[in-house]
Amino acid sequence: MIYLIVASLFVFLILGVPVAFSLAIVSVLGLAYMGGLTDLVAIADISWSSTSEFLLVAIPLFVLMSEIIDVSGVGRDLFRGVERWIGWLPGGVAMSTVVASAVFGAVSGTAVGVAAVISSIAIPEMLKRNHSKQMASGTVAASSGLGMVIPPSLPLIVYGVVTETSIERLFYHAIKPGLIIVGIFCLYILVVMWFTQRKISHLDKSERFSFFESFYKSFPIFILIVAVLGSIYAGIATPTEAAAVGVFGALLIAFFNRTLTLTKLYQALYKTAHVSTMLLIIMVAAMLFSYMLSVAQVPQSLTQMVVDAELPPWLFMTIIMVLLFILGFFLDAISVVLISVPILFPSVIAYGYDPIWFGVVLMINMCFAVITPPVGLCLYVVRDSVPSLELGDVIKGVVPYILLYASSIALFMMFPGLIIS
Repeated sequence: MIYLIVASLFVFLILGVPVAFSLAIVSVLGLAYMGGLTDLVAIADISWSSTSEFLLVAIPLFVLMSEIIDVSGVGRDLFRGVERWIGWLPGGVAMSTVVASAVFGAVSGTAVGVAAVISSIAIPEMLKRNHSKQMASGTVAASSGLGMVIPPSLPLIVYGVVTETSIERLFYHAIKPGLIIVGIFCLYILVVMWFTQRKISHLDKSERFSFFESFYKSFPIFILIVAVLGSIYAGIATPTEAAAVGVFGALLIAFFNRTLTLTKLYQALYKTAHVSTMLLIIMVAAMLFSYMLSVAQVPQSLTQMVVDAELPPWLFMTIIMVLLFILGFFLDAISVVLISVPILFPSVIAYGYDPIWFGVVLMINMCFAVITPPVGLCLYVVRDSVPSLELGDVIKGVVPYILLYASSIALFMMFPGLIIS
């Protein structure tokens, strides 16, 4: 009966019921069936305990930092600065998009935030230089997924809270694989442009800034990243305190750029409240769902079944990655983390995998969730950024990058020391 109740979750999702309400309905039905009023009383305690973690305060603060940077127009300066450094290379504007997305991901924490800022700047620039619509839109959409991996990733914070894993260590060990993926993307662009699209125009001398002018345009963002992540790694601040530093730094940057008005500040605060509320509601519902499964002994039974199967570790992890990939077609990344991790995590630990390693690889897998239809939000954000784009152009453009993300996961499975070393 409990498995029938859980299966009803997917029915609700297919019918378009919001994730939070789907999880809550299934959880209440399951608890009522198994324990009656006794287990239903626990709902209030779970709702409070799942949202009263001090670490969770970092989520609205990082979202606010991202929104302030967004409305202040600093993202445009960042892209222009990076473009002037490497835009002279074959496919340099596309590579600039990848690098700028990774850097902006370090102050955004969300893939959608990166896509919203970078797409309106980078896609017109690439189209102007004769890149195909597929290449331009696909590069932006796929690169925005780096916001899921590069700290301070909001899904990574959620993973740390759910699994009680050190967020400082997760942030520290996510940087290197994030940079490796940036390198893989840039190498792919360089090879493709070199052999197939010789007509791509590059920056001429009149368009290039001096080194100091380019550095000046990008300097504030890099300082903000160093202040936020550096304070965490140096042990000076917790992630929540570092997020507060980030908000203050973003306000300073916007103030000195003279781009932040009261109207824009109101927009940033409104978006922050909207996003944060949505995430916390989903988190409460997911924690109720996790509690219901644990009462039904589902994670324990699944772990025992998987251990008894005696699968090779690489095959077990491959199955997990494929299952998460499939879930990403239907759910957003944070929902996938909140639903799947409480079920899968005990089995992952039973097979001897490091929780830090698994968390980082999970975030790379979650990049699929934001660039695969029908729920991949970055696809729609990128499409809406340029009127001439069709959704089909964006989907075709991200296909090679999906293969690159999959190759990256395979690489980190074969060489786990690239993450944990």
